[in-house]
Amino acid sequence: MSQPVSIQTKNGHVLLRRLTTNDLDKLAAYLHEVSDEVKNRFGPHHFNKPAILEFYSWPHENIGFVAEDVANESIIGYAIIKCGYLSHDKPRWQSYGLDLDSIKCCTFAPSVTDAWQGIGIGKNMLQYILKELTVSGIQHVILWGGVQSDNIKAIRFYESFGFETKGTFDHYGSNYDMILSIDFPD
Repeated sequence: MSQPVSIQTKNGHVLLRRLTTNDLDKLAAYLHEVSDEVKNRFGPHHFNKPAILEFYSWPHENIGFVAEDVANESIIGYAIIKCGYLSHDKPRWQSYGLDLDSIKCCTFAPSVTDAWQGIGIGKNMLQYILKELTVSGIQHVILWGGVQSDNIKAIRFYESFGFETKGTFDHYGSNYDMILSIDFPD
């Protein structure tokens, strides 16, 4: 497990780390306070404490990561790694010619509050998470629910990390399935 990482941004000092059970009230507050736009683009679980508790009730299936504003100890970014992939997505990934190994694949869902977007929080969080995934032997990262095709900023962000678009599907609009293949050092 990775050690927390401290970064300095123009908005202040931020700590990147794994979510702990002590964070549940702060996470519920974060999810309550994020904008409707962020809520509409992030959907692995409902935005309340009981849903969060249920979501993390199966150890090692879902792993949470947070970016915390050190000054006020509030969560300003949140990401989820689900070990494997959603079973209902398997036929779609197979239709692209990919037969993903659920042990070497994970599903990724990130979010950053509006006030902290555009200053590197998402980039630093993804770099932090990818380091941990590489050590864990993960070979593929897929986006949870894809990325909405009108979210050009997010698409460019994922492409900058090497995510590739494999296909499209409709779910509350047009979405792209994107995947990142992690290269391991020799």
